[in-house]
Amino acid sequence: MVGVFLKTNGSRAARLVIAAAAAAAVVGGTQASARAQERSCPSSTDAPYSMQLRALTGPQGADLTLAVAASAGCADVAALKKVQLKTFAADGSLDDVRNLDDVPAPGGVAGLELGQLERSRRIEADVLVQTGTPPRTYVLRGEATTRLRPDLVVAAVRAPLQTLTTRPVDVQAEIAELNGDTGATATVTLLWGPSVLGTAAVTVAAGGRASASFAGVALTTAAPVELSVLVSDVSPAETDVTNNGRGATVDVTAHELARSRVLVPSLGGYGAQLDQHVYAAVTPAPPGSLPGLEEKVKELEPQLVRIFFNEDQERDAGQLASFVETVELAHEAGATINITYQTAARAKLQPDRYMGEFAALLDDLVRTRGLTGVRWVTVQNEVNATAVTFDQYDALYRALDAHLSARGLRDHVRLMGGDLVRDKQRIWFQFMAEDMNDVLDAYSVHIYWNYWDTAFMESRLRDVRQIVSQELPPAAQKPVYVTESGVRGIQSLPGKPAIQPGYWADGTQLNRTNIAAFQQLWFDLASAQLGFTGAVKWDAYWGKYNPGYNAFYYMIGAPEEGWPLFPTYHATRLLLQTTQRGWQVLGLDPWTSDDWALGEADGPEQELTAYAGPDGELTLMGLDTRGASLNAASPETSSYSIGGLPPSTAFTLAVWNASASGENAVGGTVATNAAGVARFEVPLHAAFALTTVPVS
Repeated sequence: MVGVFLKTNGSRAARLVIAAAAAAAVVGGTQASARAQERSCPSSTDAPYSMQLRALTGPQGADLTLAVAASAGCADVAALKKVQLKTFAADGSLDDVRNLDDVPAPGGVAGLELGQLERSRRIEADVLVQTGTPPRTYVLRGEATTRLRPDLVVAAVRAPLQTLTTRPVDVQAEIAELNGDTGATATVTLLWGPSVLGTAAVTVAAGGRASASFAGVALTTAAPVELSVLVSDVSPAETDVTNNGRGATVDVTAHELARSRVLVPSLGGYGAQLDQHVYAAVTPAPPGSLPGLEEKVKELEPQLVRIFFNEDQERDAGQLASFVETVELAHEAGATINITYQTAARAKLQPDRYMGEFAALLDDLVRTRGLTGVRWVTVQNEVNATAVTFDQYDALYRALDAHLSARGLRDHVRLMGGDLVRDKQRIWFQFMAEDMNDVLDAYSVHIYWNYWDTAFMESRLRDVRQIVSQELPPAAQKPVYVTESGVRGIQSLPGKPAIQPGYWADGTQLNRTNIAAFQQLWFDLASAQLGFTGAVKWDAYWGKYNPGYNAFYYMIGAPEEGWPLFPTYHATRLLLQTTQRGWQVLGLDPWTSDDWALGEADGPEQELTAYAGPDGELTLMGLDTRGASLNAASPETSSYSIGGLPPSTAFTLAVWNASASGENAVGGTVATNAAGVARFEVPLHAAFALTTVPVS
């Protein structure tokens, strides 16, 4: 709108100034020719024209807005023929009189500047409006009291302290009018730096408040984002424009702990297979060297250990003694122990006899020897790769169940079924779910992959998870364990003997490489993300399972080398030190309802898994999968940002392979901020544990 303002100087001389004024909508009406309107406008009427006055004041001075509206049939007003203004003092006495001629009033609105006036001063205006041909003159009178101009401020900005790069946020700004006399309209703008994220129009009553909402604001950079809210285009003009902004910080992260989503209610643990022949003559380990091995197994602190029992132990007293000593070692290391009845070639023909003898052995281990860590039993290794039939398998388990129950051991020793390889796994899962649901307490699978084909590793985990979670009846969806896992290398290289697990491209035996350790740790984390209760690596140390088969996947090398610790030992120990059996595995966002088939949707490269203890313990372990093929140091780092953590809390950052040595190191302390966000960097070839528990 356009108007005229009168400024006074010390001599009170008046001059015209054309400026912006009130909206033309104050006057309204449709335009028509002045002559046509004049013919229908009465020469004498109570109100052919009406006038409204608004006087606003502030530190910059006062102004008066005159808005003249024409009645129906009367010509619109474009100018005021004469204006007489009277200004009164605080005591009501006349203070000033001003007379103006031919004041422009486009749209019927004129604006006049009054100079410095205090609040609550009375203003009177006598106005002559002259319209038509020949002209007719109308006299209008009105008065107003000076009110303070509005003063809008951004009283508050409400936004979440933290969000994900994939989760838009809602931002709300509260706009307040402080002076209490005059309401105003304004534009509210939400900005991220110079970028406009949204605008909103608000109307704020005198002394009131109004909200401006910005829904679905996408913040896609994993960094603290400084948002700002600005008020502009205030009408009528306000007294103070220096208080029209306020900021808020939203900490945007790539990951967020989702405590409400429990992936594993009670972790069964991580660990390794222990060769039951390590104390027997079949394994040529010097007897004097075994204490060194035992010390390293105990320092590993395995949570879950698997040990074979087979016909060799039944026939050979030395091998039986070695088996018992191996169980004792696992028990002393604090592990939960699975005893796997490895071969059922004879037992399947006489299940009651052999399972009765096996139950007696378990009774001796648990009750007589006090090896109470024995909690799980599996009958027949990799049954879907053997000639054992469904009926024979069912008969073996039911016989063992009956004998354990008769001995009062069934509540202590639980039955795990499967140890399945990939071939025919679906029909075996379906059989166990339909025919053995009443006798089995858990399922188990074996998973191996080539180091250049990690996609197979993940697809195998997902396939098993889909079978159990989507294809079996809900009542048969039991905990699932990985009781053998390992990464293979190139099986045949020129000039190298054909051995398991094969070689890296440079000829290094794969289990001696950082690559094997990195991928094994990745596998353990991925299995937990997909709800697997526990995972066992094949296998813990050098040895022989029989005269023709060595344990080549070991984490602890041969005695002639001094039982050396390979990188996988250190990586696994970091996992074992910072988690415990019985803890929960928690989800991490971003996540969608379809991610059960894909693993936690924690980014295309970073794999993170969260573990929570009953007394507030918390560990997050992670790595960047781009490091899966790096055996040496990389100059590149991976930046992690994790929200949803306890605010203002110190975590220990422990790193495996920080210097590409394959060993563990404490990288210092990472403190979360007030928003519960932790930020840190880890070398691309390394893995980390961010934990509240002590790490050595």
